[in-house]
Amino acid sequence: MRFISYMTPGFPESLFAAFADQIGAELHLDSTRSGPVPGDDPFADGSFDLGWVCSTSYVGLSLDAREPSVQLAGVAWVPDDPDVDGRPVYFGDVVVAPHIRAQSLADLRGWRIGCNDPVSLSGHYALRFALQERGEDPDAFASLEFTGGHHTSLDAVLAGDLDAAVIDSVVRIGRARHDPRVAALRVVERLGPWPVQPLVARSTMATAELEAIRSRLLETNDLPHVQAQMHNAALSRLVAVDRGHYAPVRDALSRQA
Repeated sequence: MRFISYMTPGFPESLFAAFADQIGAELHLDSTRSGPVPGDDPFADGSFDLGWVCSTSYVGLSLDAREPSVQLAGVAWVPDDPDVDGRPVYFGDVVVAPHIRAQSLADLRGWRIGCNDPVSLSGHYALRFALQERGEDPDAFASLEFTGGHHTSLDAVLAGDLDAAVIDSVVRIGRARHDPRVAALRVVERLGPWPVQPLVARSTMATAELEAIRSRLLETNDLPHVQAQMHNAALSRLVAVDRGHYAPVRDALSRQA
């Protein structure tokens, strides 16, 4: 079984290695984007059986596809964040340096805002959705600059190369625990909450096999060594989810069309 994660370098590689070991899968990592490049489907061509992808990719590959190449594996993580209230949701945190006087997203008009990559929900689409809901044209509101990763965006804000950035809230919290400079950044708005990144499986995977994978992953909630990896990534546990959980993402994307 071949398993790919698009969640690094935002999340630790060791986290996905622990998941792969639990299900007996061969792990591959793509740290260049949050999901497959549009038009390049590694699940349809049989390159991979499982993948941890951004929910925008899941919508494109499954919910909006004429011939879905993936199905939801039915497992998602719950962030270690009191604002999620125990749910598998997260935010796009808009951060600025401590000395910046902005108090809200509205104050960032005309500024340089770092984004993760074009596929990213928390690091791109969450910002676009929020601005459009407020009657703004995202491309005219500010200079949206893709950095290729949440940590790179944080580094650019710290260095003064960007005025602000929209960051995966889980990534921000995890890094803030050991990086006082990130802990000192101010969150001027939390965009969301949105459904967390899902684990997907190729659409041709048998139901029994998929159920076995889901069960094995949920068992990691009782495995101290995997729980240590999750804690390090600012996550608390895995829970079961269904496709209805991702309807808000599909609805928001459909309004972009």
